[in-house]
Amino acid sequence: MSQVASSRQNGEPRANSFTVMVPAIELERVRWLMPIAAAAARQQHGQIVVLSVVVVPESQPLSDGMLEARRIRAEFDGLLQDGNTLDVPTRIVVTVARDLTEGIRTAAEEQNASMLLLGWQAEISSSERLFGPPIDSLLREPPCDVVVVRLQGNGPWQRVLLPVRGGPHTPLACDVALAMADRFDAAITVLYAANPRLHDDRAVRESLQSLRTLPRVSRWLERTIPAEQAILAEAGDHQAIVLGVTGRQGDPEAPIGPLADRILRQVNSTVVLVRHRMAKDEEQAQQIWQQQRDLSATVDRWFAENTFSSAEFEDLQRLLALKQQQGLSISLALPALNEEETIGEIIGQVQQALVNDVPLLDEVVLIDSRSQDRTREIAQSHGVPVYIHQDILPQYGMFHGKGEALWKSLYVLKGDIVVWVDTDIKNFHPRFVYGVLGPLLREQRISYCKGFYRRPIQFGETVAATGGGRVTELTARPLLNLFYPELSGMVQPLSGEYAGRREALEWTPFFTGYGVEIGMLIDLLEHYGLTALSQVDLQQRIHRNQELVPLSKMAFAITQVVMQRMEQRQKAQLLEPVNQTMKLITYAEDGGFHLDLREIRDHERPPMATIPEYRKLRGLPPTLSNTWKPQRGG
Repeated sequence: MSQVASSRQNGEPRANSFTVMVPAIELERVRWLMPIAAAAARQQHGQIVVLSVVVVPESQPLSDGMLEARRIRAEFDGLLQDGNTLDVPTRIVVTVARDLTEGIRTAAEEQNASMLLLGWQAEISSSERLFGPPIDSLLREPPCDVVVVRLQGNGPWQRVLLPVRGGPHTPLACDVALAMADRFDAAITVLYAANPRLHDDRAVRESLQSLRTLPRVSRWLERTIPAEQAILAEAGDHQAIVLGVTGRQGDPEAPIGPLADRILRQVNSTVVLVRHRMAKDEEQAQQIWQQQRDLSATVDRWFAENTFSSAEFEDLQRLLALKQQQGLSISLALPALNEEETIGEIIGQVQQALVNDVPLLDEVVLIDSRSQDRTREIAQSHGVPVYIHQDILPQYGMFHGKGEALWKSLYVLKGDIVVWVDTDIKNFHPRFVYGVLGPLLREQRISYCKGFYRRPIQFGETVAATGGGRVTELTARPLLNLFYPELSGMVQPLSGEYAGRREALEWTPFFTGYGVEIGMLIDLLEHYGLTALSQVDLQQRIHRNQELVPLSKMAFAITQVVMQRMEQRQKAQLLEPVNQTMKLITYAEDGGFHLDLREIRDHERPPMATIPEYRKLRGLPPTLSNTWKPQRGG
């Protein structure tokens, strides 16, 4: 932007062959566009080309347009005199074409046009479409820079409003605003609006400060409100607004974008829309920027709409009514390995609050991984069915790991909604269950809900209020932000408390170990979309904190899962077999250390719905093949 300011201050032309082309659809409209065309051409030491297109139907030869071309040239001769009055070289060009838009494009290319200046009248627009052809087409795929003017009134202009955000059309908007201000001896107000809900790029804002020194800029305004509100608030004090379009490429219904559309419909000032024709590298950079901005807005909206608090679902009778209205059954699975210290308290609270007091749960099951302590005995003493995951579907083999236990639990559980809750929680509360259930019962669009919480961490005798979830913050969230930014709003993607609809879970593959949570999130995102996912604040969770070596292995497995999913998305091999081994540094008591080679690999179980025994148990039609091939959606 500093280059724009300096070139204008020095009075240097951008190009000696600068040509403003004015397509002449109606002679009178061309006459009121001429002063603006002259201002733009004079600023760049250029010329005006007035274009008329003779449209000849497909059923006739193009040569039939000869007489009409002669008539138009004679009719437009008066515009040459107008050009002399405006002290700008002016030429008349008449072209023959099958289509008005095609004729304009061809002439713009042949005449090496730098800018197309189009006039628009509000009275010819409709509620469905603002412009219509050819303006829509020329804005979507501009042959050169395009400027569309909606002229309002004939009075003198005193102030021109120039909203800027640093996008690709900003330099062109500055040029047009300066040309118009020079022509009508007007002052320019530069307006920078930063929506507080969207990311504000400080570098862009600082680069725009150079606009303060442009000729005729008398005011610089910064507003921390959405751009539309800021523009409408200032429009009444300005006779003209120069605005860059914000349309999406390939969208025929909104070639100028929703912001410009609403401004045109709501203000009574003259509005000038500009669209810079970008080179390929500019277009690619703009597309990346726009995708990032759109994605940021999508994640922000998701976070606001799909993040809940467990306090919203404290009325268990209300949840029960929702469950009964929808005819759902709910199963709770408690995966466990040597959890005798906590399992009894968890089961007791669940049975009292969610089975006896309010029958929200239809089934509570312990999925044990061959505990060596009294975990199974304690569960059985509470009347809870106990399954050992290695004994479920043994014909498919067995792996160690929590993910294996969760996958096999789908076979024995009966509910339409399945809840999983870790069993090492020292401060368990029923909200860990009803909290993740609430969004699924309230919102039928939601297929999966994940809990999050504050996690204290203990250092010796000292307990810090936060600091738990080290693998989450140092590995999982950075990886998701890099490769799956749609999931960047997930507070704790690795949390062990979550619930899902069976119809989604049974078609989701499961990794057998540490990577089960992040793999499930990625697969649910790609198959069902972001809006089907949700999260809920469960307040605080206290459990045993692991040492760094186990956490390092967990991080290694999680990274492998993300890379494996990236391989499938990109259809490229990123991991070699050797990458499934990790060298751990082991320290000896005498101060020495050595490398310990460990194989750390999460196996991938196919969706349970592809297992013949499961299909038979659930009354599903038999499959033709036992081989599962992942089919990922966008």
